[in-house]
Amino acid sequence: MDILVAGGGLCGTLMALALSQRRLGVTLLTGSAHPLPIPAATGYSYGGIPWWMGVGDRGRTLSGQGLACWRQLQDRHGDLGLRPARLLLHWSAADDNAAVDAAVAVLAASLPEGTRPERWGRPAFCRGDLQALGLTCAGAIGLPYGRIDGRHYRPAMERVLQSQGVRISPGAVDQLLVRQGQCIGVRLTDGDILKADGVVLATGAALASLLPLPEADRWFPYSWASVLHLHPPQPWPDVILLPLLAGRERMERQGRTGVVVDPGLAPWGGGVVFGQASSLQHQSRLPGPTAPTLTGPWQPSMAAAQLRHALAEFAPGLAGAARRQQATVRYCPVSYSPDGRPWVGGCPG
Repeated sequence: MDILVAGGGLCGTLMALALSQRRLGVTLLTGSAHPLPIPAATGYSYGGIPWWMGVGDRGRTLSGQGLACWRQLQDRHGDLGLRPARLLLHWSAADDNAAVDAAVAVLAASLPEGTRPERWGRPAFCRGDLQALGLTCAGAIGLPYGRIDGRHYRPAMERVLQSQGVRISPGAVDQLLVRQGQCIGVRLTDGDILKADGVVLATGAALASLLPLPEADRWFPYSWASVLHLHPPQPWPDVILLPLLAGRERMERQGRTGVVVDPGLAPWGGGVVFGQASSLQHQSRLPGPTAPTLTGPWQPSMAAAQLRHALAEFAPGLAGAARRQQATVRYCPVSYSPDGRPWVGGCPG
C-alpha cells in the first residue's frame, strides 16, 4: 500500500514517520503547496512544547502529552532537537491587574500537582541574562519548558525518514485526483501525476485551496503571521518569552478581522525571533468564487509597523539592534483551529 504525504513541515514529517512504521510505502512531498514559494509556518515556529495542559478538553489533554511523546521519539530514533528551556509568561504595567490575576489562576489550575511556577516581579528583569535587553515587563510566571531546535530537527528527521525507507521528494501538490469519491493520487505543480492508495494533506494554510470541497476555506481558516529575526547584543539564554494575555487566540475564536501583536522572544536561527503580529481577515471577503489561494500577506505594512513599535516598547535594547542590523520582517501563513481541536480525520467527498 502506497501513501503520499503532502507537506514537509512538522506535521508532515511526523506523519510520514508514523506511517512508515506500519510497513507502508510512504512518499513525502516537501514542496510548497502555494502558488508562490511562501515559507511554511514550521520554519518560523519557536518550537515550544507545552507539557502541563493535562486538563480540559478541545485538544488540551492531547497537547499536554507533547513532551512525553518527543522523549519517546528520541529514545527510539536519537536526538531530534529537543532542548530544555524556561518559559516566561509576561505581562506589562498597562495590562489589567484583575485579568492578570485571573489568567495566573487558570494557569495554576492546569498544572500537575506539585508543580510550583516561579513568579517574577519587575526587578527580576533588571538583572541577569536579560538585563541588557531593557525589557519593560512588569512581571512574569516562570515554568520549565521544552523546545525543538529547528536547525537540528530538519537534518535529523531527514536522516531518520530515509533510514525508515521514506521516499522524500521536493514535489508540490497542485491538485488532488478524485474518482468516485476516492482520492487516487495527486497532480504536481510541474504536471507530473502520482498515483497512490491514499493521500495525507499536511499542508497547513494551503489545506483549503487543495480540498475539492465547497467553502473549504470556512472550515480551515488561516491568518498571516509577521515576525522579526535579529541577533541580540549578547548570547541569548534558553528562555522563551510569551505574553500571558495573548490576543491572537481570542481574535481567532471570535472571527474578528484586524491585526494584533503578541510580543514575545525566542531562540531562532542562531539569533532570536520577535513576534508575532497576526493579521486576520475573513476569507469569504476575498475576490473570486473559488477557495482563496495564498498570494501574499494581508496588511503587511500595517503589521510590520505595529511589530516594530511593539518591539520598541517591549525591548528597547533589541529595537536598537534591529535598526542597526536592518532586520527585515518576515511573513508566513498560519493555519488555526478556532475551537482548539486538531484537524485529524478523513475528508468527505
